[in-house]
This record gives sequence, structure tokens and C-alpha cells, in this order.
Amino acid sequence: MQIDKSRFPLVFLRETGDPEMNAEIELAALLGEGRRFVLISKHSHDEASASHEARKARAQFFKQNKGRLRELCAAAIVIEGVTPTPMPFRLAAQGVGKALGVPFHFVQDEEAAANCGKEVLARKSA
Repeated sequence: MQIDKSRFPLVFLRETGDPEMNAEIELAALLGEGRRFVLISKHSHDEASASHEARKARAQFFKQNKGRLRELCAAAIVIEGVTPTPMPFRLAAQGVGKALGVPFHFVQDEEAAANCGKEVLARKSA
């Protein structure tokens, strides 16, 4: 996974296929910048492929950075594509979002994600 900030404050979490890419390190650097953003990712419907260690490290990162995420991440937006996200994943994401203080939104494509992100940021700025 790689953090793409080319459309900041819309921040895309993109698949790279490179096992050396560490999204947690990039996210920590992003949080260190202290600027509000929206995190957008495409759900692959294949979360089970991540190793136990990777899921554990990701969970630990979010636990350690909960306060900064609540402060700076206005929302997390999941791009579903043509296949709707399974309800168990939606419920789990919403539970994580509630615990972190970061609302989750589900949209069909990148354009909808960008529009949703801009709306969320506008509401948070008001």
C-alpha cells in the first residue's frame, strides 16, 4: 500500500504490489504534517489475504494514533466499485470508525469518493 497525496487533502491509499511499502509509516508521516485530510481507498473484497502479522500491525498503528486520526482525518471513504461491500465488512468498518472517531462512507467510484471527501471537508471547516 502506498499513500498518494497528489490530490491533497484527498489522500488515496493505493495498492502497489510492493511488499516493502509500509502504509503505516506513510500514514504516520501524514499525521505528522498536522493537516486535515480525507482517506480514500479501494476495497479489494479480499482483506483475508493480509497476513495475521500485517493485520495486527495495522490495528496497533490505529490504536496508537487514535487521537491524531480523530483530529486530522475527517473521514475514511471506501470505493466499492461495481460489487457492493459485504455487510459484515461495512459493519466492522463502521465500528472501527466509531472507535477512532472517523466516519466511514462507501461510494461506487473515485469521482464519487472525491465529491464525498470535499463535502465532508467543507462541513468540518464550517
